[in-house]
Amino acid sequence: MWKKLSIGKKLFFAMMTIVIVVIAFVAFLLTLSMRSGFENYVLQAEFDRFGPVIDKLVERHDAANPAWPDLKDNRRAFNRLVRSEAPRNDPPARPRPKALNENSQNNTGKRRPPADPLQLNSRLALLNPQGDLVVGATFNPAHASQRRIMGVDSNGNAQLIGYLALAKPTRIAGNPSNLFLLDQIKFLILTLFVALLLSAGAAYWLSRQFTRPVDRLVSGTKRLALGEYDLRLEKTSEDEFGNLVEQFNLLAEQLAAQEVSERRWMSDTSHELQTPLAVLRAEIEALQDGVRKADQKTLATLHLSVTRLSALVKDISQLSHAREGYLVQDWEKTDLSSLALESANKVRGMIEEKGLTLETDFANDLVAECDTMRIGQLIDNVLTNAMRYTAAPGVIKLSTVKDDDHGVIIVEDSNSPPPQEAMDKLFDRFYRADQSRTRSGNKVGGSGLGLSICQLIAKSHHGNLKAEYSPLGGMAMVFQIPLIRKDEKLHNKQ
Repeated sequence: MWKKLSIGKKLFFAMMTIVIVVIAFVAFLLTLSMRSGFENYVLQAEFDRFGPVIDKLVERHDAANPAWPDLKDNRRAFNRLVRSEAPRNDPPARPRPKALNENSQNNTGKRRPPADPLQLNSRLALLNPQGDLVVGATFNPAHASQRRIMGVDSNGNAQLIGYLALAKPTRIAGNPSNLFLLDQIKFLILTLFVALLLSAGAAYWLSRQFTRPVDRLVSGTKRLALGEYDLRLEKTSEDEFGNLVEQFNLLAEQLAAQEVSERRWMSDTSHELQTPLAVLRAEIEALQDGVRKADQKTLATLHLSVTRLSALVKDISQLSHAREGYLVQDWEKTDLSSLALESANKVRGMIEEKGLTLETDFANDLVAECDTMRIGQLIDNVLTNAMRYTAAPGVIKLSTVKDDDHGVIIVEDSNSPPPQEAMDKLFDRFYRADQSRTRSGNKVGGSGLGLSICQLIAKSHHGNLKAEYSPLGGMAMVFQIPLIRKDEKLHNKQ
């Protein structure tokens, strides 16, 4: 049942449970305190009436024969003394039924007064100086109050001659003090009931204040799930709910940007696929119609289109694997300088054929934990990209350096660099800087995904790939990678 309740109802019931427990505890303590305090007050007020009794006891006390031997165990004599000295204060008679009033009258037609309206037979006692009972009722001293009875000795000095003890009153029907206490308890119960109602209202209001932003977030999430990425919620507080609304709006912005990116991705992908497919279709239809013959030139054109289409599909597949987290899998310790040297040797022949010069400068003992195949792919792509956009005579430089706990691989070229606004877009998918950097000697450029894949490889290694201006006059691709995996660093610290 509890699991099915809304969070608002759970908050309301939780707060009301706390309030009820607190109110019940306070009511219990107040009732005990009120009863005890009121009984003590009534007891002291009653004790004040026995001043003449104490004076009479002092008068009847014999220093030669102390402890009132004439009253010892003589309840009747003690009661006569008390009734004769203590003023009467009988409680007022309550209205009774007519039959009861008739039965309570004596033969003379007068109402018979209560024999002991204050129950003094069971509440009043006379004690000697040692606290032993002389005459009167027997009761627990903890439930009674005592008054010292002071007399004088033979020398005229004050001395303690005994105690007069009066027990707390019991509940007497019709006693005004009991009625007053009952009225106070009733008023306390009414006050606590009103406090409970006010607490219920406050608990309901507070629960609504807590659940209102949650309801807005739930409603907004449902609309977001339906594709309303332009939805933004109003921030109405600076607390955790306000921060949650900020994160919701940020998520909506990211989803909207991702939707635009996905649409552009699909559009760019289809556009990139259309070009080689259109060439293939045109060449095949020309062969079918007999317009062209299957000579070496035609077959070379078909082969180039298929190669470009295959490379594009391969790059798209790699991007898809990167999005799914499968781009980097095989981690091992690799010498980055040796890996860079292998990549340089693979493209050195093509670079020299273009009339370019390849310079290298490698640091020693630059070992990093990485996916060797993917880092090699990154270096190959960056070198190929530099070769594609560098005109002869020119220089391409590949170097490695160590920067604290990072390894740095730098590929520089001497060609004119693109403008800054173009450099900021080099890692975007399907972006080519052909407008600012002329492809030298290549009729067909890349797929436009090479640097995007390189950026994903860098991020997968907790590294960074960025484009800068090179001292050679062209552009420098700087790849920075931690020599130790970040998760391994955390493991070592633990």
